[in-house]
Amino acid sequence: MRKREKTLYGIIVAALLAVLFIIVSVPRVAHETIEAEAQDTIVPVPFCISPYDSLFKVYADTLGWDWKLLAAVAYVESKFDTAAVSEVGAKGLMQLMPVTALAMGIPEGCERDPEQSIRGAVGYFAYLSHMFRRIPNEERIHFILASYNAGFGHIQDAMRLAQKYGKNRYVWYDNVETYLLLKNDSVYYTDSLCRNGKFMGLETCSFVKKVTRKHKDYLLREERHMQLPPTLVPLLSDTLLVYSEKTGQKDVSKD
Repeated sequence: MRKREKTLYGIIVAALLAVLFIIVSVPRVAHETIEAEAQDTIVPVPFCISPYDSLFKVYADTLGWDWKLLAAVAYVESKFDTAAVSEVGAKGLMQLMPVTALAMGIPEGCERDPEQSIRGAVGYFAYLSHMFRRIPNEERIHFILASYNAGFGHIQDAMRLAQKYGKNRYVWYDNVETYLLLKNDSVYYTDSLCRNGKFMGLETCSFVKKVTRKHKDYLLREERHMQLPPTLVPLLSDTLLVYSEKTGQKDVSKD
């Protein structure tokens, strides 16, 4: 073979080897890049209860409450339905009465706005927390929830009755709760200590139990959620699947 032909042959062979190297290496590099990007997107999925979790977290901080307790109140009150209206006229996510909403600074007509509703409820909770400031924090929650449902005056009556009959006025279950239920009996609601008259306390006592039970349920679900392995989040996606307790379906919400 002539020298010139050998040189040309060598160039061709080198070119073919270079092309072969590119063909073999590019998929590997691409795979490594995709794998690295995927590794970056393996993140723990946040524990979610409702589309309003971010609002619950912000406003719960102002009270020093666990945000899941606010979520529990909203679930029991409206099942996260911002358009809910009760038989007695309570409106919105947190089911505030119009008078209470106005007192908490919510403009008329804005009761169904989720942030306004949460802000108003938290303002009322703060007020009730101050009124029950002598009660230890953990026990105080029951009195706040009961007053949120029944009104502060009826809970005061039950506290005075509990003290009169030798019970602890600063303990809810089997103490003040008992006398709130007895406010339906004329022997008790005609007592001079009972300044707010007759009251059917069954719904209020049930409300306190439902909210505290729901809060415990959320705490347990969050604990189980934290034990789950991280989830691969799809690339180029900023959406998050959120379980809607109201519908029992998954809704797509923006992160």
